[in-house]
Amino acid sequence: MIRTFKDYMTLEDRKALKQLKIVQSLLEKGGLKVMDFTESENDQNPYIYVYNTASNKFFDGIRVYSIGKKLAFRVQKEERTHPFGSAYPLKIEEMFEDLVSEENVDQKKAGEKLIEEVPKMIKKFFERSSEAEKDIIDQDIIDKTDNTAGAPTTGGTDYSYMVHRKGN
Repeated sequence: MIRTFKDYMTLEDRKALKQLKIVQSLLEKGGLKVMDFTESENDQNPYIYVYNTASNKFFDGIRVYSIGKKLAFRVQKEERTHPFGSAYPLKIEEMFEDLVSEENVDQKKAGEKLIEEVPKMIKKFFERSSEAEKDIIDQDIIDKTDNTAGAPTTGGTDYSYMVHRKGN
């Protein structure tokens, strides 16, 4: 019997939902706060939202979602807004296979190791993003200070002085 395209998509959608539920459980066990958006709203693709553990101003969390047969995540300002920036793969299956094959760990121990490592990986992403954000803000402050240091105060911006200064 040949499956219809709709049957195939339904099966793939169920697999994606199952993956998201497993990842949600895994992240919550790792101490992360997760919001479930797998019940589709307005034909929106299902996702889970993981709240940022670092103090970032640019985004409040990440959206974990399915692309084809893979999982990915993108930063998102708030839980119900659209994500922005680059998508990063969440290679849980590959991590599992690596643990089983390279470290000669049985499947149960590999699963336990993943439960520990995936939340750490997400937390590390939040920490690195926070550090990068701080660097961007610090550099912006330095750039603004450099552009105005020593400029005569005339009540307005003296663009000719700034252009001349950059030329030296």
